[in-house]
Amino acid sequence: MPIDGIIYLLKFAPQEAYIDDLMNGRLYMNAAGYYHGLPGEQGDPLEASLACGMGIYAHWLLPIYCMYTVWESDIVDNAVVITKRMVEEFRCSDGWIGIVRYDRFERLLNRKFDSGDGVSLHGPVFYGAPSPSVTAEAFQGIPDNLVIKTPKFAYQREYRIVGSQPVKWRLKPDKNNPDYKIEEYGHAELDLGGSLMDFSWKVPVSSLTEVKGGLMLKLPLAK
Repeated sequence: MPIDGIIYLLKFAPQEAYIDDLMNGRLYMNAAGYYHGLPGEQGDPLEASLACGMGIYAHWLLPIYCMYTVWESDIVDNAVVITKRMVEEFRCSDGWIGIVRYDRFERLLNRKFDSGDGVSLHGPVFYGAPSPSVTAEAFQGIPDNLVIKTPKFAYQREYRIVGSQPVKWRLKPDKNNPDYKIEEYGHAELDLGGSLMDFSWKVPVSSLTEVKGGLMLKLPLAK
């Protein structure tokens, strides 16, 4: 699944330990449905939807891992500008950014995909409405609907890794409202079977330079 033009993938995290996990080849993933109830722009009640504007879902128990795409055209003088909105909405103003070379990372993902071990799909998110073919594929077990989101999220420039096994899910009583129940999801841990240390880096958000339009991230020299 080569994607021409993608140079880096970024991971925003409030804690350095989350980036260390990524660099060690361990991805901690939440079910698509987990994001239905999150506040702010991290939440999306239409996550895994099969129809524009409607809560008709498929594959909503499959786990996903989200990253930020840096295309070749984004890079100027070996740097990329990230909007403050991304950093603030993901609660990373005092956090960390993981930087991964896409070509090397893709090889690990394709190895997992080809073996049928843990990855059912990976690629950049399309921002638009699901097509009838996507709906048909969803009913055939192909989770293409998990890499489609409404256009309002396009600024997130998301690259998504979709796991192959659904997580556990249950409804539990809402302590604050006995008439309602709360969705509770398990999570998944994807072991890529190899370290990313040779082609990944981490930087504190505090080290970024503020420029017009956002924060400038200096990209490392390729290893």
